[in-house]
Amino acid sequence: MPIEQPVTAKPWKRLDTLTRSFIAVLASYQLAQFAVFSAYALPLGFFGAFALPFALSSMGFHLLTFALLVVFRNDFVIEPAGRRLERVNLANGITLFRVSTLPTVLFVILASRDYPVRFSLVALVAIVFATDFLDGFVSRRYNETTRVGRMMDSASDYALLFVISLVFYYFRIIPGWFLYLLVGRLVGQTLMVLAVLLVKKRVTPRTSFLGKATVASTMALYAFELLRFVADLPPAAYSALELVVGAVVAVSILDKLRIMLQDLRAAPVTAAGPGRLIPTNDGDTHGDDQERARDSDGTNQEPEGGSQGPGGRRG
Repeated sequence: MPIEQPVTAKPWKRLDTLTRSFIAVLASYQLAQFAVFSAYALPLGFFGAFALPFALSSMGFHLLTFALLVVFRNDFVIEPAGRRLERVNLANGITLFRVSTLPTVLFVILASRDYPVRFSLVALVAIVFATDFLDGFVSRRYNETTRVGRMMDSASDYALLFVISLVFYYFRIIPGWFLYLLVGRLVGQTLMVLAVLLVKKRVTPRTSFLGKATVASTMALYAFELLRFVADLPPAAYSALELVVGAVVAVSILDKLRIMLQDLRAAPVTAAGPGRLIPTNDGDTHGDDQERARDSDGTNQEPEGGSQGPGGRRG
């Protein structure tokens, strides 16, 4: 009598539903980015010069995004209900689309040095920026706010701000020192979050006042800078506002360093679930989680404000 061989599941089937959703969403977005890049590059004639580096960079970026999603897959949890998602929901999908578009925007910026894509480049940046409002509306309207969504939205906000800064710097709208300062803020925040993750294994996604101030003041500066094209204001007015906003960004770097040190010294927080992001009652405080951590080890010496992770919405 023949012995039946055990049926081996295909590799795709062995993946959980959420991970398969990551692959499907990112693969479709990758194809969409190829289409967007081709729509710019083919009519204007820079496809041959940029197609290969764009393809390698964009695919590498999407693979990195996938790796990060897998790391934080246990944080795809609806708040405050605590329900774990089986698939990427609409709000997170919109946020991921904004993230997916960043390499395309960067290569179109590079091409704009030698090809006439300025007006269409501004249109592309405007569309990407509009998704920042759309995902927030969807998450609130349909109760799709997730723990990981707070972190992704904050990260994509800063990434988008970085891309817009490159555009403004390329067109000589902002000075080089301001771009370097902002890049230092973004890189520094990323390294600080990674440091907390390596040491504490978990972080708390929430906002900070200076994080909000950095984004808001920088966008206000950029809106004011556009008056160069429609108003005859003295150059000193632009320089003065650049110095003020630059000071806000510089102070926010010190604030992030302070928060990182608080995080590293804080007592371990016991939170439900295997995720790497500690649940919060809102975007700004640890609330009950931090209180439980202090009670559990018999101390109550946590500095006011608690520890902080990579920033929630607008942080």
